[in-house]
Amino acid sequence: MKRTPVLIDVNGVPLRESLSYNGGGAGFGGQMAEWLPPAQSADAALLPALRLGNARADDLVRNNGIAANAVALHKDHIVGHMFLISYRPNWRWLGMRETAAKSFVDEVEAAWSEYAEGMSGEIDVEEKRTFTEFIREGVGVHAFNGEIFVQPVWDTESTQLFRTRFKAVSPKRVDTPGHGMGNRFLRAGVEVDRYGRAVAYHICEDDFPRSGSGRWERIPRELPTGRPA
Repeated sequence: MKRTPVLIDVNGVPLRESLSYNGGGAGFGGQMAEWLPPAQSADAALLPALRLGNARADDLVRNNGIAANAVALHKDHIVGHMFLISYRPNWRWLGMRETAAKSFVDEVEAAWSEYAEGMSGEIDVEEKRTFTEFIREGVGVHAFNGEIFVQPVWDTESTQLFRTRFKAVSPKRVDTPGHGMGNRFLRAGVEVDRYGRAVAYHICEDDFPRSGSGRWERIPRELPTGRPA
């Protein structure tokens, strides 16, 4: 009896079977036979070694010229030298006329530039950064740490246009108290509710020259008024 011709792959397996899904197979030549990773969530896979992994990434970017230049190029491509605001309010919803809205936009953008890009770094409670420098630093840190933290501060002593200022917080200071493993509702220093929504952050007080062995402070995500804490 004459057999029907069948296309086969390099291993002699019929091509139709060869092209089917085999994500759990051994691969061509069995090179994936011993690759048996556990099915884990992102937190379960990353958090046990997150502190060491971030320290290695930080050390690499600090001491390796290629890595440092890669992060610098990343910031240049995304942010550039000036991060300008482009305010476009829904003037119909606000009950404004279009001509009045344009004048309002000009005033808002002028006030923002004065506040955010001042020579003395008025937006930064440490008076080190402009808004553009905040964004550049955030993009750079996020590139190798995966997260950034900025805390709003109400400065009652400020004589600037706005009293709200901001403070950059190193991701290394946000962790489970005592650098413990955490639990279902406390993961890497972020306290969450049963829906996974962040409700508070645990931050180690700056204890230079030691490294993260000081006291821990719980910062709620929001104040009772709804304002970010």
